[in-house]
Amino acid sequence: MMLVLLLLTSISPALADSSESQIDSDSDNAEAPIITSAQSDYLSTLDEQQKLQLAADHWSQMNNPKMFESSIKQSTGVLNLAIGSFDPLSEQLPILDSNLLRHNDNVMTGMAIIQLFSHDGLILESLVEDYDLTILDYISDEGWLIRLPQTGATLIDLQQDSRIRWAGVEHPAMRISPLIIDNPQISSKLAIIPASDLASAGLSALSKDIVSYGAESAWCGIGICEVNIAIENIAPVVKNIAFDGRVIWQEPSSDLELHNAVAGAVSGVLGVTNNATFTLDGSGEMISITDTGLDRDHPDINGRVIGVYTQFGLDPSPADTNTGHGTHIALTVAGNGVSDSSAKGIAPNANIVVYALEHDATGVFGRQGSIYDMLKDAEQMTARIAVNAWGLNGNYGQYTADSRSADILVVDKPAMLPVFSVGDGGSNGASQVTAPATAKNVLAVGVSTTGTGSSAAVGSVDAISSLGPSLDGRIKPDVVAPGMELCSGRAEEAKYPAGNSCATGTHGNGDSLYMSLSGTSQAAAVAGGVSALTRQFIREEVGLSAPDGALVKAAVINGATDLGVADIPNFVEGWGQVNLERTVLPMDGSTVLDTYFDQNNEINPGYGLLYAFDLDPSNGIDITLAWTDNAGSANAPQSESRLVNDLDLVLVDPSGNEWLGNVFNNGYSQSGGQSDDVNNVERIKIAAGSASNSGQWLVKVMHRGGNAQSFGLVMSAKATPVPLADYTTFDGSIATSSTNPLKNDLVTLRISWNNQGTLTAGSMHLILEDLTTQDILYESDTSTLEPGELNSISLYHSFAETGTHQLKLSLDTNDQVTEMNDATSGVDNNIWIEEIEVMALGVRVVAHNLDGTVPTTAEDRENSAQLDFDVANDTGIDVPLTILHEGTGNQSVSIYVTNVQMPDPQRPELLLPPSDTWSKSLSVSGPYPLTAQGTAGDSTSVTLHLEDESANLDDMDEPRYARFGVFVVDVTVSYQSQPMVAHTQRLTITIDKIDDVNVVAAGTNGLTAEPGESTAFSISVMNTGNAPSQYQVDCISANRWQLMLGDSNSSSLQFEPLDIREYLPMPIRIFVPPVAQGTPLAGSTDTVTCWVTSLTDASMNHTETVSIEVLPQRNFKTDLFDDFGPLGPSALAKNIAVDGGQQIHLNLSIENTGNLDVDLDVAIQPADPNWAIQVTLEEQSDSREVSLTLTPGQTKVVHFIIGVPSVAVEGESNTFTIRTERNAQDFKSNTTTLTVGDELGVELRAPQSGVIETSISSEFSFGDFEVENIGNTGLALEWSHGLTPDGWTAGFANPTLWLEPREVKTIRLGFIPPANTQVTNSAFDLLVSVSASNAGRIVEDSVRIDIAVIQSVFANVTVEDDSKRPFIGVPRDETVSQNIVIRNDGNVPISGDLSIDLLDNEGSVRDDWTVSFSPQSIENLDIGESISVKVSVTPSELATSKRAMVTLNMTVQGEVVGQLVIESSVQSGTGNGGLLNVLPLWVSLPLIGILLGVAVIYARKMKQSGELTDSGEELVAPDAHANPDHLGIRREEATDIGGAVHDLTSGEVSSDEIAAALAQSIIIPKEKKEVPMGLPPSAIKSRGALPVGLPPAGLPPVGLPPENMPKQLPTLPVDPLPVVEPVVVTPSGPPVPAEGLPSGWTIEQWTHYGHQWLERNGRA
Repeated sequence: MMLVLLLLTSISPALADSSESQIDSDSDNAEAPIITSAQSDYLSTLDEQQKLQLAADHWSQMNNPKMFESSIKQSTGVLNLAIGSFDPLSEQLPILDSNLLRHNDNVMTGMAIIQLFSHDGLILESLVEDYDLTILDYISDEGWLIRLPQTGATLIDLQQDSRIRWAGVEHPAMRISPLIIDNPQISSKLAIIPASDLASAGLSALSKDIVSYGAESAWCGIGICEVNIAIENIAPVVKNIAFDGRVIWQEPSSDLELHNAVAGAVSGVLGVTNNATFTLDGSGEMISITDTGLDRDHPDINGRVIGVYTQFGLDPSPADTNTGHGTHIALTVAGNGVSDSSAKGIAPNANIVVYALEHDATGVFGRQGSIYDMLKDAEQMTARIAVNAWGLNGNYGQYTADSRSADILVVDKPAMLPVFSVGDGGSNGASQVTAPATAKNVLAVGVSTTGTGSSAAVGSVDAISSLGPSLDGRIKPDVVAPGMELCSGRAEEAKYPAGNSCATGTHGNGDSLYMSLSGTSQAAAVAGGVSALTRQFIREEVGLSAPDGALVKAAVINGATDLGVADIPNFVEGWGQVNLERTVLPMDGSTVLDTYFDQNNEINPGYGLLYAFDLDPSNGIDITLAWTDNAGSANAPQSESRLVNDLDLVLVDPSGNEWLGNVFNNGYSQSGGQSDDVNNVERIKIAAGSASNSGQWLVKVMHRGGNAQSFGLVMSAKATPVPLADYTTFDGSIATSSTNPLKNDLVTLRISWNNQGTLTAGSMHLILEDLTTQDILYESDTSTLEPGELNSISLYHSFAETGTHQLKLSLDTNDQVTEMNDATSGVDNNIWIEEIEVMALGVRVVAHNLDGTVPTTAEDRENSAQLDFDVANDTGIDVPLTILHEGTGNQSVSIYVTNVQMPDPQRPELLLPPSDTWSKSLSVSGPYPLTAQGTAGDSTSVTLHLEDESANLDDMDEPRYARFGVFVVDVTVSYQSQPMVAHTQRLTITIDKIDDVNVVAAGTNGLTAEPGESTAFSISVMNTGNAPSQYQVDCISANRWQLMLGDSNSSSLQFEPLDIREYLPMPIRIFVPPVAQGTPLAGSTDTVTCWVTSLTDASMNHTETVSIEVLPQRNFKTDLFDDFGPLGPSALAKNIAVDGGQQIHLNLSIENTGNLDVDLDVAIQPADPNWAIQVTLEEQSDSREVSLTLTPGQTKVVHFIIGVPSVAVEGESNTFTIRTERNAQDFKSNTTTLTVGDELGVELRAPQSGVIETSISSEFSFGDFEVENIGNTGLALEWSHGLTPDGWTAGFANPTLWLEPREVKTIRLGFIPPANTQVTNSAFDLLVSVSASNAGRIVEDSVRIDIAVIQSVFANVTVEDDSKRPFIGVPRDETVSQNIVIRNDGNVPISGDLSIDLLDNEGSVRDDWTVSFSPQSIENLDIGESISVKVSVTPSELATSKRAMVTLNMTVQGEVVGQLVIESSVQSGTGNGGLLNVLPLWVSLPLIGILLGVAVIYARKMKQSGELTDSGEELVAPDAHANPDHLGIRREEATDIGGAVHDLTSGEVSSDEIAAALAQSIIIPKEKKEVPMGLPPSAIKSRGALPVGLPPAGLPPVGLPPENMPKQLPTLPVDPLPVVEPVVVTPSGPPVPAEGLPSGWTIEQWTHYGHQWLERNGRA
């Protein structure tokens, strides 16, 4: 079809005139031309594989990106809902319909809205853990729709949590699109978004309930329900749905529509050949296509359609019966152009899976099920690219429920890249992109021109392509692709094809195989194919086995070409036109750019990744970042951004200048501007030649808010990663063991730093100082630090003064390490200042020692805060605490205990929520009254109890231990009256790992199986430890029987890692082998032993042993043989052809295939009992039956002799049933039929050597073949051989046409090689075939032989000028001359003598002529060279008028190797001497009259004998469907071979062709009793009859020499040859035209005609 991928990647100039394809080189123009002349010249020196390797060599993964902290975007405090935007702390809720308000909705549905202070997903995760919340939707700005747990946390709890800015009710009115409220009449079809916590099983119940609310119909899938409502029921149904807590949103919906612009395809056809620059063909890719259906029999996709599924469509038919749109799309993607290469698809070797949605009867296009369900099914079919050439016919530009459903799917299945067309509404203005192309995680495709037919010139976006942006301002389409007037597959069953025919080839019904269509549908197919090829390249050439959809999308966009004036991104073409070559092998002129990529690096909000390169910007820079964002808000207004996770792309040059993603001007990035917070694709593009500051450039990916997010990143530039170290400090580089340490209290200071560079950082000097007191607290040299590693040091310190202390950590103070960023380059990240608030002595909380005493020293207090939790015996831990008052006067003291938290393993200062649920309680609740220090009431004790609510030790057989790890709890005490007087003690709780497992075997008792069958038991493993663990099962069979663990064929298998209390059964199947030589015996057993071991605890080993008993099996099998082999089972047994009086021997082999002895009876039952039968087994002999006993594995043979009656006639048959029986229910039958009749068989045998040696000559070199009739009926034979090379002549000499039964004949096949053919043992091989027939039955045989050429001496002798005949009519006594040319046509040089003989017709020497010639010998005439010989003759005065034969001979060593015979005569006599100047006139005149009379009489008799006396019907073959002959016309037509010379039509035969056929027809020799063996003599001294048995039937007629031979071959002299019996030759049959059979007659008709011709001519 098209490989339109390279239409615009590498062959766009070929699609338009040079004037059209020429693109200006002005700076304000796009990247044109697509391939520069320098680039083209360079690529032209490489073959396809070299180009592919070149591309792969310049792709590399970005290694070791370094994490750094970044800021999170500040919240505006405004909630943006579809009902309106408002700040919930300062503004009233927008006015809502009072009938749709429910102030206790959070109680009824559990749904509520919370708003955070910032877009920090980590805070959201902590809230989810603390309150067991379920996140249902994101609402900008920083709002979340959540569901409260059924028990536990309430909305009030959330409103009091300091991490939450606002929490409130979501009224049902907030879950209804304003479009429904404003215009209910458009809402007869709704899209409903079910809550994400609704299980799949609940979707069916929801659809039923919606129907019960009054809807006409409803279906639900993951992410969407579709509802149809009668107009009069819209209001009540909408209200009921809004009050249903299972639904979070409802909006108007539209029908689906295909994106075809048929009108644009009326006048032209695209016929672009596959001119791909790379050998990428889609191999290994599965592409899903959802469309109208598929003509899966189309030859261009034969064998590559995995399935056509209809479960989501409107009827069960997979056929493409209406417009053929689906077939066109499928073949645009993956057609291989086998019928016409001009219609080849983009990925011609890809496999496809198709989903048919069209209703055949009506042509309605729709679906049953969500986009999520369809794409998930395709993903399970291993599709990773999904082409969808359709969209909603309405809701243009909106982020709809379908868009959201597509986004959810890609989040769940990140390897998928759905491709959607944007629609053909280009004339309708902006924001007309159809959903689901408005989804964030899909590739939305518009259509560009092709310059074909009526479409606009190549290099622009077609006017029909729908325009962006989406209503929330995102760049749509993402890309465009050629799609106007594309020629691709047409469905044979399409009744109303949407396009015109194109290309060549037709279906069986005569319709064209191809048609042309235009539109964004076709563009989506092209882009989908290009995406698949991009993915194939990344997989196969780059070596990334599973690229994410985001990476493929980034690569496709990164290589896109800006069309026309440089102005990307825009809402016409998005980022430009797909360009596979720029994606795979980006170049700047002849300079190949390097491509770097990264994927699956996950970053949390507030952090970023940094990549450093030594980069030369003069060749340009292209960077594309794409990420799979979480589903956008369902409740927000359409104008509000749907971005959830906000990543930013930043490029920094060596001077510190920055470029932000998507800040463009005139098609290229410009510095400054604001970061993009709308799109989930960001690009930076630096024009070639616009920058020259080579050096270290930095690429940053920063997470500015949301949840943890991975991404795909692609950069093309002339760059190499430069490893550099970069010591850096961070938030947490200085941490204290107490949040508010007390004056003079000993605390632990922990200082930390890391190396965020790409090179090992050398040792450096660091200083920690207290800027407040001007004291150096720590100073030291450090060791080296690997890239990405973190280091830390802990030290003890006490602060002597209260107040704020500024602590400063300085790294590499001596500037020993060259870094990316330090005081001398980049941003100085080697300094961190932390403020520590030191509190006055007043109150302290300490944990008791293990012996219950209160520690008194700082070191003891630090040690007592380190706790070990014995989780093997308890689910909670008690921590005794003492609160000490160290101040004066009486004070009331409060206590606050944080939740249990886990320090991050890499960043201990970061605290994460634990997986288990913990509770906390105090034995005595505060506040606590304390007296002055030193008095009796200056302290109090309280016990803190921490309980792991997830742990449970009630059942010690299956305990649930507290999860292992290190956990911290901060206990803070403070004066109630002065909260600043406080002390915090951090308690560190360590839980050791427990490896424990509960292994249960099931189904182990009474295991039995018959041989050849299997049985199974299972081993179930539950992880009862307190940490995720992995286990392995190993099994062994004592008898080495086959074992299968799980779905594998292995006897050893690892479980998937099991979390705490996770349970997994492992089925173990044992296969009992089939009985072989009687084993396994019945009752025998096998023992299978299985071990369960832990990969994390070597001491754990659980053993399970089971026994399997072999059941008895009484089986036997029978096979019936004749003398030639097995006859097969009864249903397939062949009939045996027999002759009357013949004895037939049959053998029945019986084998005991069971494991017990069997007693059997064998009986034969004939259909005709009159045929004699003898049954023999060992000593038994009977006419019908014998008995036998077989032990297990034993085999015996019963012999049957059947006598065929001698009086049996042809066609008579007898069926014999042989029944082998153990009992009436267990038996086996073998049946065969003996038939008296013809048996056809022919065998062709080649010469024993397998080689036919040929010599260059005017004579044929022959090989002898034997043909034998091995059947019992006569056979008519037809001969053929394969094609010979140019110049060779081949023909059968004596092709036998009839063979009697068992008769053997020899036939000869002759060859004449071309002149000067070199000596070779194998010039070529040739297939020789014989077809034998009798009464319409045909058998064939063939052999293959090698043709050799031996050393050949052959002189080709011809006259120099064939148009002159000087030796005819020579005047007496006058001398005439003629030049003779002798050419060496052999394959060796020639030296020899010349001689001339002058003979008459009888071979007698003429002495009345004299002859002379010169030269008389030839020396060393080289191969192919020629020499001229002048021959002169003179008839004497007495020369008679008889003809004279002048024979020139070329002789080499006594053998004639060349000869030419020239006829000579004297000038005719003059006068009136009568007849022939011999008889007198008076005698000659009467004689002439008598001769004329006899001729007339004879002619009349001949005419009468030739009159038509029959109807000629027998000349018409049976079943010829011809009309009866009338007046012999048909007979005349059938036998006429000489007419229609000047009136030829297709299939008629010209007279020249008939003449050629007659001349070349094979001559049948008279059969001789004896055939001479061996090759003919190498030289024949004189001409005469050929030797007996050597007729050259295949010789060409005189005047028709083989190619490369002289026009006329010399004839040989007559006299010297011995007299032999001449061979009488007759034509073998009616001649056939040289070009083959005329059209209109079948081969059966010609065969019948041939037989009739032979009969009429006495040759039958």
